[in-house]
Amino acid sequence: MTKYTRYFNTIFYGLISILFSMCNAGELDFDDIEVPTYTPTVVAPIGKTTYTIESLIEKLNDSTIVITEDNSKLLYVSYRDTTSFNDYLSFIELEDVTNPGVIDASLTPIPGSPSDQDVVIPTQDLSFEYSSPNDEELDSVKYTAGTITLDIQNGYASAIEYELTLNDIVDLSTGDPMILSGTLPASGSDNVSQQLANHKTLIEQISNTNIFTGAFDGTLKVKTGDFINGTEFINYTLTITGAEFSEIYGWFGDKTIDINNQSIEIDFFEGISENGLVFNNPQLNFYINNAFGVPMGVNFTGVSSSNANGTTANLSGTITDSPQFVRAPSTSQVGNIATSVINIDESNSNMRDLLAISPNQFNIALTAEANYTNDDGSDRNFVTTESNVEVVTEINLPLNVKLTDVSRDFPTGIEGFDFEDADTIKLVLNTINQLPFDGTIDMQFLAADSSVLKEFPDILFFTSAEVPTSGKIEEPTTNSSIVKVHKGEDGGYQELLDASVLNLVMRVTSYNAGEDNFVKIFSDYELIIQVGTEVNVNHEL
Repeated sequence: MTKYTRYFNTIFYGLISILFSMCNAGELDFDDIEVPTYTPTVVAPIGKTTYTIESLIEKLNDSTIVITEDNSKLLYVSYRDTTSFNDYLSFIELEDVTNPGVIDASLTPIPGSPSDQDVVIPTQDLSFEYSSPNDEELDSVKYTAGTITLDIQNGYASAIEYELTLNDIVDLSTGDPMILSGTLPASGSDNVSQQLANHKTLIEQISNTNIFTGAFDGTLKVKTGDFINGTEFINYTLTITGAEFSEIYGWFGDKTIDINNQSIEIDFFEGISENGLVFNNPQLNFYINNAFGVPMGVNFTGVSSSNANGTTANLSGTITDSPQFVRAPSTSQVGNIATSVINIDESNSNMRDLLAISPNQFNIALTAEANYTNDDGSDRNFVTTESNVEVVTEINLPLNVKLTDVSRDFPTGIEGFDFEDADTIKLVLNTINQLPFDGTIDMQFLAADSSVLKEFPDILFFTSAEVPTSGKIEEPTTNSSIVKVHKGEDGGYQELLDASVLNLVMRVTSYNAGEDNFVKIFSDYELIIQVGTEVNVNHEL
C-alpha cells in the first residue's frame, strides 16, 4: 500500500467510525472491504463496503443493551437493570413485650389448717397484650428466636404448684400449647423460661389491641397450721424478649419505604449535544415483582436523568401526581409473587425531556407507601424473611428519532506521512444511502497546538431520500463528492505538509428535522460507501 493510499485509508476509517459512533459501533471490522479493480477514474482505490444497520448491531458488545425489532424491522434499543429490596423489617419489627398482672383466686379463708391438705386454685383465664412498635395489628407470629419468661410471686403462706398454659403459643411441629410450670415456695417467687423458636403465637384483635391468651392452674400445698385469709394475690410478669420471626401476619400500617435506589449508566448519547437527538415516544417501564404480602403505592418523583455537563431533568407529569398501585400476594399465597407493570411514556410524563439532555445516567429512587388503597386493613398483610421486591427497570428507546446537527470529531495523527512528491491529491467519496439522514463533513488540517491551518467545510457525504408516508425508504439516494488538495492558491497543500493532525467533523441531520419530523430506523437499511484517491505526481526529467 502506498503512503497516499494509507493516508486516505485513515480518512475512510475515520468517516465510518464517526458515522456509527452514535450507535456505539466505533470499533468496526474492515476486513470485509473489497478493493475494486483499478479504473482510470479511481487511480488509487481505497475500498468499498456495504453496511446494514443489522450488521452494525451485531458488532455491538454491550451487555446492558438489548436490541429488538418489530415485524416491520423497526429497531428498539433497551437498557435493563434489576434491583432487589428485601429489608422486611422496614414493614414490621417485633419489640419486647411485657405483661404484668395479678391473679386473685378468692379462696375460702382457712383460719388455721387442722392438717396437711391441697387446695385447688380454680382455673384463671388470662389475656396478654402483644404490643407492636407502631400499633400494627398482629394476627400471628412464627418465631426463629426469642425467649418467653414468667416471673411469679406467691402472696400465700403456703407453697403453690402451678401451670400456665399459653393456649395461643403453639409448637409448630406438634400443635401443642406451650406450658410454663413450677413450684412457688411459700411467700416466695419463681422464674421459668422457654425458647420461642419453632413456635407461633396466634393473636386476636380485641378493642384495637393485639391479644393472646393463657390459663393459670395451681394447687396450694397447705400445711398443718397454715392460714388462708382469702385476700392473698399471686403477682406475675410475662415477658417476650429478643423475638425474631420467619413469618408474621396482620396489618402493618401505612409506612413509607425506600424500595429502590439505583443509577443506570447510559453510553448511547456519548458525544451528542443536548437536544441533538430526540426520541419519539420513549418509554420507561417498571416490572415490579412483589413477594411481600403488602400492597403498595410507588412514587416516581425521585426519577431523573443527568448528563456529563451536570444538567438534570426531573420526571414530571400525571405519573408523579399520585402513587402507582403495586399488587401483593394474599395471605394464602405466601412464597408467590404478584407482578405489576408500570409504563411511563409521553402520555403521562415528560420522558422526551429526560432524554433530550443526552443523559449519561438515569437515577431511579423509588419510595413505596405500604397498604396504599388498603388503609382499613381489610386485606391482611404478611411478611417473611424470604420476601423481597424485585424491580426491573427498562429504558425503551424506539429508533424513531429526530437528529439536529449532531456532530462528532475524529482526529487522526498524520505526521508520519510524506506528501512532498504529490502535486494534487483528490479524495473521491461515493455513497448510496438508504438512511433518512443528511451527512456533511468538515475536513480540518490542525497544527500541533490544535489550531486550524486549513478547513474544507461542508463536504456533502450522503443525503436522505424523501421519506414516504409509510415511514420506510425503499429507494436509496446516490452522492459523489471530491475533496481536492493542491499546490495552487488556497489549495491546502502547504497546510497539509505543516499539519500534525487531520480532524474530521461529521454533522448529521435527519430528514426534515427542521419541521419537527421524526424518522424511523429499520434494521435492513443500507449505506454503501466507496472511497478512492487520485494522486498526481510531477517529475522533472
